Amino acid sequence: MSAASALLLRSLLFAPGNEPRKIDKVATFGADGIILDLEDAVPDAAKVAARGLVKAALSRLHGGFVAVRVNGLHTGLTEGDVAGIVAPGLDGVVLPKTESAEHIRTLDALLDRAEADAGLARGQLKILPLVETARGLLAGPEIAAASPRIVTLCFGSGDFTRDLELPSLRWSVDGTELFYARSRMVVDARSAGRARPIDGPFLSVRDAAGFEADCLVARKIGFQGKLCIHPAQVAAANRLFAPDPDEVAFCRRVVAEFAAAVARGSASITVDGVFVDYPIVARRPSTS
Repeated sequence: MSAASALLLRSLLFAPGNEPRKIDKVATFGADGIILDLEDAVPDAAKVAARGLVKAALSRLHGGFVAVRVNGLHTGLTEGDVAGIVAPGLDGVVLPKTESAEHIRTLDALLDRAEADAGLARGQLKILPLVETARGLLAGPEIAAASPRIVTLCFGSGDFTRDLELPSLRWSVDGTELFYARSRMVVDARSAGRARPIDGPFLSVRDAAGFEADCLVARKIGFQGKLCIHPAQVAAANRLFAPDPDEVAFCRRVVAEFAAAVARGSASITVDGVFVDYPIVARRPSTS
């Protein structure tokens, strides 16, 4: 697995690319990564001008993974976005409405050109495909494998519920409506050798308990982190997607006791009532 796939991305916090005050503050909230947005958070009339604001801000943003969400290929703005924002300080690009491997290959070619123009090493910039439609979900394995630039998949849960025409803007606490999509995305990302995917945003920004419950559901399924749309969500995401101390302690006992058992000539034991053999020891607690 590549170094990009090993990134710790428990939280990715968005900031509108046309609002300098929010851009300058976004890196101060402790998120593992930030996403400067040129897409949904920016009015149509301000999208082109926002490119310059985002590019100028890259030299001021330090620490963590810095990405820009460009506009989707269906808008005709993607090429100009990429050309207008690629510069030192940028780590990756988020591609919304990703629906095919061809979308990734198109962005890959745009990044090749922009890297050359900016004097960056070819392949330096990473891609986070945002899968947020039924068509994109069905193409998940091909999308995840389409380029070595890809870190992992991101779930655009808000647009996904709209695409499915679900009856409510807000989903249930247990996430029943999204269970199939989330589970499939985890399998698709891992089958392509990518890191565990990043779950979509929780829209009720004042519902702290609901956000925590949503994070726990996503983590249990196999996501490594959360797209955050409000600074207040960052600390909870970092905490809830971090390794569980009790699980880490248990795993350490498993490793120690299994090593002792192997030295005695046994490769199957129980630890705290849990059966342990080589495949179990090979597992490690989640790193996020």
